[in-house]
Amino acid sequence: MMEIFRQLLLVVGLLCTMVVGRAAELAAPALSISLRGVGDATSEVGEPLRVVVRLSAPREAKGAITLAPATGSWSDGISVEIAPAGGGAAILQAEALGKPDSPVATLDKAQVAGGLWRFAPGATQGLKPGNYLVRARLSIKGSRGWKGEVVSAGRPLQIVAPSALPERAAQRTVNRAQDALLGDRLEEAAAALDAWLTKSPDDPRALTARAEVALRAKNPMAAMICLNRAAPKNPRGQPPIEREELLTRVLAAMRAGPDSGSPPPAWSWPPAAVMEPTAEQKALVEAALNTGSKPQASQSLLPASPPKSAPAANPTTLPPSMAAAQAGQPAKAASGALVAEKELNDAAIIADPAGQWAASAVASSEYGTPRYSATQATGAPNIPWGMAGDNPDAWCPSRKDEGEEWLEVTFAKPVHATEVRVRQNNAPGAIAKVELIESDGTSHLVWSGVDPYVAPAVREIAWFAVKVPRTSYQVAKVRISLTLAASPGWKQIDAVQLVGEGT
Repeated sequence: MMEIFRQLLLVVGLLCTMVVGRAAELAAPALSISLRGVGDATSEVGEPLRVVVRLSAPREAKGAITLAPATGSWSDGISVEIAPAGGGAAILQAEALGKPDSPVATLDKAQVAGGLWRFAPGATQGLKPGNYLVRARLSIKGSRGWKGEVVSAGRPLQIVAPSALPERAAQRTVNRAQDALLGDRLEEAAAALDAWLTKSPDDPRALTARAEVALRAKNPMAAMICLNRAAPKNPRGQPPIEREELLTRVLAAMRAGPDSGSPPPAWSWPPAAVMEPTAEQKALVEAALNTGSKPQASQSLLPASPPKSAPAANPTTLPPSMAAAQAGQPAKAASGALVAEKELNDAAIIADPAGQWAASAVASSEYGTPRYSATQATGAPNIPWGMAGDNPDAWCPSRKDEGEEWLEVTFAKPVHATEVRVRQNNAPGAIAKVELIESDGTSHLVWSGVDPYVAPAVREIAWFAVKVPRTSYQVAKVRISLTLAASPGWKQIDAVQLVGEGT
């Protein structure tokens, strides 16, 4: 009897498994779409339109849903169409861009499927102005898995006549450029964007699209120039995820360096209107020339400045050397002398065989760990020339423009020092003191005063260097002190170099 009962349980369990599996196959996939290249669900006659399609398993599915048509691929069963908003048959069909890696798709809690469909400019040219619905349809008949038909919810789309309004012209330009990018027509995309940016060089959408074009043309420097200009002048909240993703790829390309000896094509650079200083930067320079004072640099234009959650600063009085200088009195004498800016060449400094880079570092504070930590100031520079601005690969103190902070770096080989060089990538001009420290901790002040750096119209990497007579003692560490109020923005140091002789 027990054996018969056990066999019955096995049969019941098998039947239950088959029922559950069948229920999973009967569950219809969830189908949804989103529109690309339109603003406020509005598009012009003859403007390209892209539609993202997403397939997933609905919550009520008891297991995986398999899309396995008898012939072809699961994506062949998807159609994307435009129909009149008032109802009726589809009047326009989109084309699929690309093919899936596998003809079979599995949908469950961890796996989704989808792709991109496109309405070409020539196709939408036949649409009349009016209200429409965009929808997707999945229809699979013969199948080793799920079969049936499901239609997505319709997305409203208003078609309007071509307009000369700036907002419409900007969207049309960016949309056509992105459409050209899909076909790898980079030069065509560049030409369309450059025509618009020549008239509107601060359009963030066009600049971001132009950065993508430049990056694909293997010109990450041009891409960074565009992203710098596209960054909001007074950022609030987090930057768009698309821009952050693009910025990540640009930074990676700049760190990797060129993959060939040939220069990027001339058309990969943005138009002169984008390369020129902004009106704000020109005004700062003009004010400086008229008043003789240092212009205030704009906020960081690379990744958004460190978030507003940075610790609040405690006001600190200026050091005596700076207070004296601001009062028109000579700064405290020290053994070192500043090196003129024209003598500081980035490539020559990096290649100097007599220089060594910091092996370790500590600081009075750090904005983050490991990003923005003191350790980021060790080793040779890792922020490419021309990439000035906020960068997590540099040391950044936890305070922005109040109080004092310091960075202390240690070198692997103590030397009789002759020069100290500091590479600043963001908000330079705040160095107030440089000290040389022996292995036993004895400190020697070699320079203190007001950093004479004057911010140019275009943001740049800045070197600060102090020459000293060959020291009789061996230098193992260098401490750099900053007065944060001396220049606006988050102060950041990429690298520190010590020049000297071993014996």
